[in-house]
Amino acid sequence: MNRERKIRGLRRKLRKMVEHFEETTSTFPTMFINGYWNSKIPVGQPTLFSKRFKMRGKRLVVDTLLDGAIRLKHLRPDKSYQIVVLLDIPTLWSSEIIVFQSDAAYRAFLPNQNWTLGSMEFKEHEILLRQLPGDMELNRYVSSLCDEDGQFESEIWLLLVQ
Repeated sequence: MNRERKIRGLRRKLRKMVEHFEETTSTFPTMFINGYWNSKIPVGQPTLFSKRFKMRGKRLVVDTLLDGAIRLKHLRPDKSYQIVVLLDIPTLWSSEIIVFQSDAAYRAFLPNQNWTLGSMEFKEHEILLRQLPGDMELNRYVSSLCDEDGQFESEIWLLLVQ
């Protein structure tokens, strides 16, 4: 009998994640490395990959990232900065907020990824984004990763804050 381990302190972990993003997005970043600043989710991989991490928890992660991006949008000094929420569907493991110093840095970021443009059909994960704010643009990509364990595909959603 192969049972999955219980996730200990899930509420605490989620509360700490929300506090982390409120703290990191309370001021606009000033230190950019290679033209961008990013803030990844501070929740461990076993928690996100667990079957016990329900849709409500995933929705909280997405909402927290979107709220942080909207806070940064109101704090940005000028429109040249590009704010992006990257969502790695379905696990959310690589999800993060990225702030690019310029539109050119954002455009240079995309070709460096091994992503192919995905279709704009919504699948079962549409539930994660209850309603997309009007000032955000959604781009969907498919990411393929090959390693010694096999080939893995995930869906990448880039939410660009206008």
